[in-house]
Amino acid sequence: MKKSIHPKYNEDAVVTCACGNTFTVGATVDSMSVEICSACHPFWTGDVKFIDAEGRVDKFIKKQKTAETERQKRIKALKEKIQREKSREEAPRSLKEMLKSMQ
Repeated sequence: MKKSIHPKYNEDAVVTCACGNTFTVGATVDSMSVEICSACHPFWTGDVKFIDAEGRVDKFIKKQKTAETERQKRIKALKEKIQREKSREEAPRSLKEMLKSMQ
């Protein structure tokens, strides 16, 4: 093996779980964090535990709601722009038109 291309292997890398459990493993980094470990995983503990992870369907529904609100904002802005243009068209463009409308 070539000597200068491989990362340094650390025999005592510390792994910290979200539940507070820590243990050591061999890795190329000094420390790492994990969300779930064998001390808190439902399979190993036998407990029923809700893991707060947003699913694909929930993410999709959230994106759709956001897209719909943005679409409604754009539609509202477009309607306001059209209304402003109509009011400009109805307004007299010259003094002659203004005097005609007053009669």
